[in-house]
Amino acid sequence: MKQAIPFILPAMLMAFGSAQAQTAPAQQPAQSSQQAPQQAPAPTPASAEQTASCGGAVNKALTAMDKGDFNGATQSFDPNGKPTSDKLQQAWGALTQQYGKAKSIGGADKGQMVQGYTVVLVPMQFDKGKVGAEAACGVNGQLVVLRFGLMPNAAGSKS
Repeated sequence: MKQAIPFILPAMLMAFGSAQAQTAPAQQPAQSSQQAPQQAPAPTPASAEQTASCGGAVNKALTAMDKGDFNGATQSFDPNGKPTSDKLQQAWGALTQQYGKAKSIGGADKGQMVQGYTVVLVPMQFDKGKVGAEAACGVNGQLVVLRFGLMPNAAGSKS
């Protein structure tokens, strides 16, 4: 079984709290070194407005990338962690090399709030399989993280 290559595009990395994501241990202040580590709060459902806003930013970026407008795709990202258009082009090129041409880009129907960020999953259909775009958006609705991987139900199926 071939694993998807995850792409983390902006400089800012964060733990999503999803089953597929690796979580980093929480840093503790020096004076509390005697205490047991605290776990991050569990994700909570995002509102329909938050999900739609983040999902819209993801769709705008993915649609632009699919059309070859990598400069336009950067506009969906938060200015403080915006990837370069070259970085987006490299990531999209590697993705399409592995999975073929994008056939469809779905919508985010559910979102979660994780550490103040809205996290959504946008399904995409490519010639060679289903891929998911997992994204996190800040309070302004702009992308801070975008990465790609196999959709959970596609990992064991033959498409």
